[in-house]
Amino acid sequence: MKKLLIAAWTIFIIGSVFRLMNLEGYSILSIIGTLLLLIHSLVFLIKNAKTDLPTSLVHLSYSFLTTYILLRLQYWPVGPPFFLIVLLLAISCFVLLFKRKIQFKFPQIFLVVYFIFSFVLSFTDTDKIYYFFHLNTVLNGESRNTNYYSWDKYSWFLYLSNKQDEAIEANQKAQKAAEESLKVNQDKEDIQYLTLIKLHGQQIQNKSWTNYP
Repeated sequence: MKKLLIAAWTIFIIGSVFRLMNLEGYSILSIIGTLLLLIHSLVFLIKNAKTDLPTSLVHLSYSFLTTYILLRLQYWPVGPPFFLIVLLLAISCFVLLFKRKIQFKFPQIFLVVYFIFSFVLSFTDTDKIYYFFHLNTVLNGESRNTNYYSWDKYSWFLYLSNKQDEAIEANQKAQKAAEESLKVNQDKEDIQYLTLIKLHGQQIQNKSWTNYP
């Protein structure tokens, strides 16, 4: 079980590092790491629920918090509703730990820190998360003048956060990036996406943008 736990955390952490560096494969690594954590926590719960319920809930809380973080960083809409489940599980775990007067050691202390991080993440606007984990890397890379897709998606998250002026500005940068990309390569897909970006700009102006892309 320990080997599975170590492997799960290692894969998830590597995926997180890849995400920060905007390297390919970060999504699949994060998903695999999270799935392994879930498998470990469920197996541990089945084997130890009767003899060591507090530790079982700690592991389960870890895996659910990690799942929530994955959903949030993948920008999947099920993230916010899932956090309610995570919140209830974490509270139940903390209540049980205090009720049984279990001394807090590294696993329990780290769970508290991990929960606080997840709680703060749940109240952070998606556009800020996207900027930090994705767009910031693009701005410092060679593709900053041609990566229209990232600017377009950023405009969507700004629009969802009711930041219309900033969304319009991001959309204009997306259009400019698409036009710069077309100067290098007259790709049919780029031409079609430029049309889509212009449509998104109109939808932002009219406040009628309902889905991405």
